[in-house]
Amino acid sequence: MKANTALCFILLGTVLVLRLGERAGSAWPKRLAALVLLIAVLTLAQFAFNINLGIDEFPFADDMSSVSTDAPGRMSASTAVAMAVMALVLLFEERWSDTLRRYILVLVQVLSFSVFLSYPFSLAFGNSLFLYSGMALNTSILMVFATLVLLLQLPERGWMDLIIARTAQGAATRRLLATVLLVPFVLGWLIYYGEDLGWYDTAFSRSTYTITAMLLLGAIVVTSAERLHRAGQARKTLELNLDAVSRQLNSLIENSPSAISIKDVDGLYQLVNSEFERLVQMPSQQILGKDADAVFDEPLLEIVLENEVQALLTRRPATTELTVVLDGVSRNYLNLQFPLLDEQDEITGLGGIWTDITEQKQLESSLRRKNLDLERSNQELEQFAYVASHDLQEPLRMVSSYMQLLESRYKDKLDDDAKEFISFAVDGATRMQRLIQDLLAFSRVGTRGRAPEEVDSAVSLAEALQNLSVRIQENGARIQQGKLPTVFVDRNQLTQVLQNLVGNAIKFRAEREPIIKINAERRGHFYEFRVEDNGIGFDQKHAERIFVIFQRLNSRELYEGTGIGLAISKKIIERHGGRIWVESQPGQGTTFYFTLPGQLDSVPEAIEDEDMLPAQAANPAEADTMEQRAKRLI
Repeated sequence: MKANTALCFILLGTVLVLRLGERAGSAWPKRLAALVLLIAVLTLAQFAFNINLGIDEFPFADDMSSVSTDAPGRMSASTAVAMAVMALVLLFEERWSDTLRRYILVLVQVLSFSVFLSYPFSLAFGNSLFLYSGMALNTSILMVFATLVLLLQLPERGWMDLIIARTAQGAATRRLLATVLLVPFVLGWLIYYGEDLGWYDTAFSRSTYTITAMLLLGAIVVTSAERLHRAGQARKTLELNLDAVSRQLNSLIENSPSAISIKDVDGLYQLVNSEFERLVQMPSQQILGKDADAVFDEPLLEIVLENEVQALLTRRPATTELTVVLDGVSRNYLNLQFPLLDEQDEITGLGGIWTDITEQKQLESSLRRKNLDLERSNQELEQFAYVASHDLQEPLRMVSSYMQLLESRYKDKLDDDAKEFISFAVDGATRMQRLIQDLLAFSRVGTRGRAPEEVDSAVSLAEALQNLSVRIQENGARIQQGKLPTVFVDRNQLTQVLQNLVGNAIKFRAEREPIIKINAERRGHFYEFRVEDNGIGFDQKHAERIFVIFQRLNSRELYEGTGIGLAISKKIIERHGGRIWVESQPGQGTTFYFTLPGQLDSVPEAIEDEDMLPAQAANPAEADTMEQRAKRLI
C-alpha cells in the first residue's frame, strides 16, 4: 500500500469517527473529505496528463517497491478513483439521494471485491483483473470495509437492511454471500498452492476448481433453501396462530360489555366495537377515519379530549367519569384512555375503554344511605346504652332497696311466704341490673375500645390471672403457661378475653383438680392461642350456641353468670380480625382457640370504629334475638 493511500484511509477513518461523535455537525468531516478528494484528483491528473506533481513521495520515499516504475509511491488509478468517489459521497450527502449514493458505493465495493478475489488467480494463472488495476490486496480489503461502513450509515440502506436483518432471510443472505465470495477465493489459493508444489498440472487444477466450486455452492444453496423452507413453514404457522389470535381478540372486543375504541397517532378512529356504536349512537362507517369532533358533542367532547391529552402527555392510563344520555336515560361511564406504544416506546395510537358504572354508582348511593341509617341506628343504640347504664338501673336499685327496707321493718309481721316473695323480687332486680350492665359492656366493645398496639400477651395473661387470683386459690387451679407471643391488639380487651376464658375453665370445673393450659403457635401473619381445661365439657353440637349473647348451657342455680362473657370475647377477637372457636367433649374438658394478628398490617383498617364484623352484622337472626332480649329486659 502506497503512503498516500494509507493517508487517505486515515483521513476517511477520521471522518467516519467524527460523523458518529459529538462533532458530527461540525465542518471537520467535510474538510477532511475534501482533502481526500484533492489527493485523489491530483493523482488522477498525473495519470491523465503524464505529469509528476511531486505529491507521491512527499510524505515518504518509496524505496521498498519490487516493481520498477517511473512514478514510485503513486497510488493506482483504480484506488484514486475509489477514493475520489467516496469523498464525493461524503461531500454531497445532502444533495445526492440515498439511492444514488448507495449505487455509487456498491460499484466501488464490487471493484474492491473483484481485486481481492482476483489475487489467487493472478498468482496461479498469470492474468486477472489485478494486473490491470494495480490495487494492493490490503487496499482492496480496507476499501471494502470503508464502503460497507458508509452503506450502513445511510438512512435508507435498501438491500443492506436485508443483509443485516435478524431474520431467517437475513441469515440465509449472509451465508450465501459469504459462500459465494469466500469459496472461490479459498479454492483459488488451495489450487495455486497445490500446483506450486507440483501435486497436479494446470488442466487438472482448473477442472478440480470448477467441479469443487459447483458442488460446494450447490450444497450451500440447497442447505439455505431448506432452512428458508423451514423458516417459511414456521412463519406460515405463526401467521395462522396470529390470525386465530386476531380473530379471538376481535371477538373479545366485539362482545365486550364495555365500549372500546382505538385511534391512530393523528387522532382518527381505526377500530370501534358495537358497544361504542351504541354509546355514540352512530354506525361504525360514520366513525372510522373520523376524529372525536365528529363523534361527540359538547360538553362531552371537551371532557373526552382532556382525558385523551392527559394520557398522551403522561404516557400513562387516564380515567374520568362521564354522564351519557342513552335512549333518554342518564348513564354513568368510567372512561379509560391509554397510549399504545411500540418496541421503541414511541406512541402509535390511543386506546379507549368506556365502562358502564351506573349500577355501581346506584349501589354506592344505596350503600351510603344505609351507612347513614346505620349511623343513626348506632346513635340510638348509644342512647339506649346510656339509658341502660343510668335511667334503667336507678329504678332497679330503688325496687331492690325498698324491698329490702320492707323486709327489715316488717320482718316480724311477714310470714315465710312473704319473705320468700321479697327475696325473689330482690334477686330478680339484682339479676336484671347485672344483665343490663353486661349488655352495656357488650355494646361498648367496639365503641370504647382502643387502637391496637404491640402487646406482650404474657403480660396480659398475668393481669388476667391476678384478677382471678382469689378464685384460682379457692378452687386450687393449676395454670400451665407456654411461651406467648407479642401481638397487635387492644391490651385491656386481650386481658378481658383471657380472663373470661380462664374464669370459665375454673367455673365449669370437674370434681378433679382444675388444670388450665395456655399456649400459642404461629399461623402465617396470625398467632393461634389455645386455652385448654379438664372441666366438665359439653356436647360439640352446642359449639356455636355458647358464643351467642345470654345463651347458657347450664342452669343458673348450678353456675352463676349471665352467659355474656363468651359473646364479648367473640366480639373482641373478631374486632381485631381474628376468629374464635371451641372443641369439647362431655366429661373430657374444653379447648378454646382464637387467633390474633402478629403484625400491624394484618389488623383491619376499620378496627377503631367498627362495632361488629360484617359477618355478624349480616346475621339478622342473631341481631333480632339480641334486640328482642333487650326489649324484654327493658
